[in-house]
Amino acid sequence: MLCCLGLLAGSALGAILGGPWTFIGPSVGFVVGLIGDTKSLHGFYKRHGIPADGCHGRGHAPHENIEGTAKDPVCGMSVNEKTSKHKTEFRGKTYYFCTSACESAFNQNPEIYVKN
Repeated sequence: MLCCLGLLAGSALGAILGGPWTFIGPSVGFVVGLIGDTKSLHGFYKRHGIPADGCHGRGHAPHENIEGTAKDPVCGMSVNEKTSKHKTEFRGKTYYFCTSACESAFNQNPEIYVKN
């Protein structure tokens, strides 16, 4: 969202300054907005308890297919069904999660994570 605002602001500034700024302004505005979007997304992950490197910083591959594991429907990580602290029932099936953040996201709107 900030990248779009930056693009508009850069376009306006470029139109005011004229010359080469007509082309440079929108690009600079977009990049500054994109950096702002990236920073705000990183802040979102921190506030929701998700590690900055995602779930994948836990020493296992994102899509390991080992017996006794389930795929976290939110992030796609492999989760040990026996040791997982985070699980929920939905439509008669148990879903396992790598973190409470993934479990919370699923519980808020499970239909977007479950394929019919």
